[in-house]
Amino acid sequence: MARDALKARLARVDALRLLDDDAALHAELRKALSDRSNYVVAKAAAVAGARLVSAAVPDLLAAYERLFIDSDPLVVGKLAIARALKELDHLDPEPFIRGLRHVQFESTWGGSEDRAGGLRATCAHALVACTIDSVTLLRLLTDALVDSDTVVRREAVRAIAQSGGIESMLLLRFKALIGDAQLEVLGECLAALLELEPRESAAFVERFLASADAGIASEALCALAGSRVPEGLEIALRTWRDDISLDMRRAMVFSCGASPLAAAGEFLLSVIADTRGDLAVSALAALAASRFCKDLQERAQRAALGTGSAQIVAAYARAFEPAETD
Repeated sequence: MARDALKARLARVDALRLLDDDAALHAELRKALSDRSNYVVAKAAAVAGARLVSAAVPDLLAAYERLFIDSDPLVVGKLAIARALKELDHLDPEPFIRGLRHVQFESTWGGSEDRAGGLRATCAHALVACTIDSVTLLRLLTDALVDSDTVVRREAVRAIAQSGGIESMLLLRFKALIGDAQLEVLGECLAALLELEPRESAAFVERFLASADAGIASEALCALAGSRVPEGLEIALRTWRDDISLDMRRAMVFSCGASPLAAAGEFLLSVIADTRGDLAVSALAALAASRFCKDLQERAQRAALGTGSAQIVAAYARAFEPAETD
């Protein structure tokens, strides 16, 4: 019975997404945000954010405060509220600072696990838009760079890059130099540097290509290949001509699919025409997902047919035929 009652309350809140009466919507959200179930609160917060109900901000803050005291399994309530406040352009940094510092261990099979990583990552991003001085902001985000949660560290890098400025660039440069236990965080850092300080950072990122760690070198190559910096792509193309592993080549191919540079599209065409097997297939998939998909589709088809490979022709059909039927 209790489960059925909860399902009914969740369905009622979900239905509010279609309610036209703003006053009634706010009244129903206020009621839902005071519900004893953190799942109902989370659903109400999601609706408030999606419908941009700015009048619900005081109710969201009250529920947020309560959930730091009451039970909030899996942090679903606090996370949904933080997301809603961010969507509603809430500029007071205090709720997000509290969320950024929150750790919540819950029992798991054989131990316990911190469940608040998503909340901390969300709050890191939200703080960038808040009324907060740059020194305090970077101090908070610097702490997040050494968070135990990989996602939080990655999102802290993105938030620092979003904040901009020479201080952010230097902080990310230092983070790249000291490294991270997870390669994806380093890769995010190198990519962010290429966005913040494009030409100056290309030479800096190139230094990581010489790393004895193949994973580090691959992250650097991907950052260069996927950047909007012509110098970065040139470095990546020079590296392609070196004796590098198949895994690095495959990673570079996919990264070129994300590049905004026309030269990246031309490179992918050359891989299709000159390479047999998996790399050509990867290049077709990357090109089909790129911004050059429509412009280069006919040339990609000719390149695939020109290989005489049934595997590559079939890969072209898989990659491009859905686009042809749009």
